[in-house]
Amino acid sequence: MRKTMITALLAAALMAAPAAGESVYVNAEEGLNVRDMPGEEGSILEVLPYGTEIETEGEKDGWLEIEHSGQQAYICAEYTQEEDPFRGMEYLGEWRITAYAYTGSPCANGQYPTVGYTVACNSLPFGAEIYIEGVGYRTVEDRGPGWLGDSWCDLYLGDYNECVQWGNQYRGVWRIG
Repeated sequence: MRKTMITALLAAALMAAPAAGESVYVNAEEGLNVRDMPGEEGSILEVLPYGTEIETEGEKDGWLEIEHSGQQAYICAEYTQEEDPFRGMEYLGEWRITAYAYTGSPCANGQYPTVGYTVACNSLPFGAEIYIEGVGYRTVEDRGPGWLGDSWCDLYLGDYNECVQWGNQYRGVWRIG
């Protein structure tokens, strides 16, 4: 349900193509491909992270023209918005992000964890919504070992092997609202 609400809010934020010289922001949670020509057949030059501000130079068939490393490049307009997606969010800093799998028990708040939704965190209250760079939006529903400190959260991935592959990563974290 949370993901549906976020998708609807992002869709509502999409406007007509911006004029040349106006800025847009990346709203694709997994990043936005910069291509050497408009269309999916264009080679990927770089992937811009969620929230990156980009100045546009024009629009062509749903693709925004931008300057990239001194050359003409393109991004898909569908994955941009005119409003900064981090507006109204509090940047909490770069946190240690670990992962855990299903244990058979409910979370500390009494709910069962959900992949793509649940995180464990000791420093934020249950129900707190956060955005994790490169991961997306999550909600605090569980707690973890106290020794991990305040700048930490544990993603619920559901599969032990995914958790092992995730390991320990450091990502920017924002609190919503």
